[in-house]
Amino acid sequence: MLFLLIILCLPFAEQCFSFITSGPLDGGYKDADDVTFSVQGWLDGTYQHQKEKYLNDKVGFRPDLVRLNSQIDYSLFDICHSVWTVRGRDNYVFQNPYIEAYLGDDFIGYKKVLENSIKLKAIQDTLGHLGKSLILVYAASKASFYPEYFPDDRQHEQKKMTNQEAYKRAADSLGINQVDLDAWFLSMKHTSKELLFAKQGIHWTTYGVVLAADSLMRYVEKLRNIKIHHPVWTGMEHTTKPDHGDNDVVKGLNLIFPVATETFCYPIVREPDTGGIKPNVIYIGDSYAFKMLCFGHMKEMNTQCEYWGYFDDVHVINNGKFTYIRDYDWKGAMNTADCIVLEYTAFNLRNLGNGFIDQAYDFYYPNKKK
Repeated sequence: MLFLLIILCLPFAEQCFSFITSGPLDGGYKDADDVTFSVQGWLDGTYQHQKEKYLNDKVGFRPDLVRLNSQIDYSLFDICHSVWTVRGRDNYVFQNPYIEAYLGDDFIGYKKVLENSIKLKAIQDTLGHLGKSLILVYAASKASFYPEYFPDDRQHEQKKMTNQEAYKRAADSLGINQVDLDAWFLSMKHTSKELLFAKQGIHWTTYGVVLAADSLMRYVEKLRNIKIHHPVWTGMEHTTKPDHGDNDVVKGLNLIFPVATETFCYPIVREPDTGGIKPNVIYIGDSYAFKMLCFGHMKEMNTQCEYWGYFDDVHVINNGKFTYIRDYDWKGAMNTADCIVLEYTAFNLRNLGNGFIDQAYDFYYPNKKK
């Protein structure tokens, strides 16, 4: 009885005296703010509600208790306490929107795909007349790479037309420059000696993004008839400790034990020799594109390397500057660019360009009827 009483009192004692420091929680966890007492807040109940949330978040050992609860739910009930995340077979962790995109549940229809593709081709033609290139890139997807490890309740669903298949057909018919990294990764599924996708992450591995970046730059070389000096691989480091977000999804689950032990490969590279041509490239895309730019050594192959995330925020990779599209002269930036790359994984093709296609089309063709 005394032991039980001590256990029950420990969180309160920790809250008061903080004699043990718990590791912080990952993901979207944020402690509630404290609230100042007011008569109005007391009368309408907002004070009590916010105070309760604040005190709950300040309970001693809360991060450890959250991890314990998450581990029990994951191990015993296949429950993942993270938005979209689901546990698949053999501890492969997925996120539902990527599964839905693979199955075609988010298909926007041929009419919308064709409308966007026609505008994209017009933008490509205009850029071509200005001596610039536009490229549509399909980033690799874990869902298309490992469908056999989907959760049991998604195993037998009928695969329908997908946005990616529709865009590939339209782009092929219209002559849009496109690079299908998703299909390329799938072709290496049974031959690659290194992990291209990990059980613990949703994005392609760091090893995968180095391959993808190098391949994309070789396509740019061929398209623009130039020679780019690529970083030279001097070795590869193998470790069971994931880095650079290779366990991003599992990390956000806040578990006590790892879901798997995998061997990751991290290429060791040196900067390319001087000489050659380094194009100015603007990348418009999702988090897959961002990971490739951050860890794929793109800044060593591009003179100016910009990432316009979801056509909302602007990261100048070469110098670390950050701003937003609304505060940025993106039309002027396009004038100094050699290539515009739209790079999206299947899940985000439902909103390809995030408004860029319409705005760029209206800019280049202001008198066209909508």
